[in-house]
Amino acid sequence: MGKNPLAAKLKNYKAGISMVSRSGLPMRHRLFGFFLAFLLLVMAGVLAVLYASGIFKTGYMENYAYLDRELNETAESLSRDYSTITVHTVELAQTLSRNLEGECLERGIPAQTLGEHPEELEGILKGQFSHLTSALERTKSSGVFLILDATINPRLESARYSRGGLLIKNMEPNVVSSSFAHLRFLRGPMSVAKENKMQVLPQWRMEFMVENLEGYALTIQNARGSSLPLSRLYLWCHGKMIGSDSEAAMYCFAPLVDSLGNVLGVCGFEVSSMLFKLTYTPQNTKYSNLFYLFSPWENNHILAEEPLLAGSSRPCQLSGDPFAVKAEKKFALYKQEGCPTFAGLHETISLYPRDSVYKEKWALALVMPEGELAEIVTGQNKQLSLFLLALVCISIAISAIVSRRYVKPVVSALDAIKTEKLSGETKTKIPEIDDLISYLAQQDEVTPDPPLSEGREEKGPLLRQFEINISSLSAAERSVFDLYMKGCTAQEIAGTLFLSINTIKTHNKRIYEKLNISSRKELMLYIQMLEESREKKNNRS
Repeated sequence: MGKNPLAAKLKNYKAGISMVSRSGLPMRHRLFGFFLAFLLLVMAGVLAVLYASGIFKTGYMENYAYLDRELNETAESLSRDYSTITVHTVELAQTLSRNLEGECLERGIPAQTLGEHPEELEGILKGQFSHLTSALERTKSSGVFLILDATINPRLESARYSRGGLLIKNMEPNVVSSSFAHLRFLRGPMSVAKENKMQVLPQWRMEFMVENLEGYALTIQNARGSSLPLSRLYLWCHGKMIGSDSEAAMYCFAPLVDSLGNVLGVCGFEVSSMLFKLTYTPQNTKYSNLFYLFSPWENNHILAEEPLLAGSSRPCQLSGDPFAVKAEKKFALYKQEGCPTFAGLHETISLYPRDSVYKEKWALALVMPEGELAEIVTGQNKQLSLFLLALVCISIAISAIVSRRYVKPVVSALDAIKTEKLSGETKTKIPEIDDLISYLAQQDEVTPDPPLSEGREEKGPLLRQFEINISSLSAAERSVFDLYMKGCTAQEIAGTLFLSINTIKTHNKRIYEKLNISSRKELMLYIQMLEESREKKNNRS
């Protein structure tokens, strides 16, 4: 039978498969890496599109738009409400100024000498009671007051800072009513309350103590000698009118000036902390610690001494230190010594006309703890990030499954080639592989393996390489190899060398690696070829 080059090449290929498989990455790993790289590239493209479209800023902008709209609506409502109170204050001041001047004329007292006639003050105050209660019923405020620049009892040690007047509180400040049922008497002669059958509050006092009432002194001071109308002389002030243990409030002061320019006192309305909270508390369920802060604004600071607060929850105890305002992109940070940092928005509000005596501005800030706002703003991004991470994990799983299932039939076909178990019925459902298997199976059927004696000349280089490789064996490996040369089995070699069968297997593995063979069958083939070659050589000699 002639030589078959194709069969020889196939034999050489099968003999070298084990050596080649030990280097480089397996096909399945390569395919997995390809799929994974492709899917990650697609994911990177999706991220780039999302970032370019601003989807990651959506939560930030939505929260900013909501809070900005909430702040603007409240600022407009507050400006409108305070403008209304201002108008009522000026109207009340004009009415009381005329009435006080008329009362003084009827009693034969010059208006400028009102302080020298304390015995007349109680009767004068009684005449103003109805005007005060009527104005309070028409105005959405928590109280109305009248303070004369005079005292009923000048002989008291505190007379210097004691001033006669009236203060009537509205216990339902968010309701405009024509009934006196919810009005309470807090300052003024007790006879006025009894005559009008009005309930007196426990904090009642005869007169006002104006020593620390800044709005009273400042209003009178700026009104004296001024030619401006009352609509330019009113003052908005915050603080506590009836004592340090009372709640903070805002007061609109207007001077009482007669026709000759004499300042007789002040009057105005009160906006208490409770009224401010009832009116301006944010109505939402998204922000649990959102609240308004209303206080004077000065040099990029919010003065936090007795501010008005409105919110569903009260922040930490605020100190009298101002809030330093620092702009951060859309939102601003509000820092006060001893308190956590707040974040939010603010808007400055002017409560005076341009030609007013007073230029003070106020700030309405809508704030919450900085950490809460950051968590809300980034919440949507966290959800999106978790979704993208889930997609990455799914991509890895799909890559692993697809690469494994795709490579499995190819690996099975290669295993069949290595074990020489080829048949035309072996199918991988991959056309190229199936064609190769069919071709190799046909070649095996048409061209059987040549006998060992045939084709020995073509294997001469392999035999020479085999002899060279024998010299690389160690002494122990050579002992095992020599016994194989004599035809001994592994069990016989173990008994001869007094070694365990596992040790013999270890030597076999190393011998196979160094001789570049894959089985004992192949080893015995080379040994037979080597012996025959030596016999031919001896015969020739």
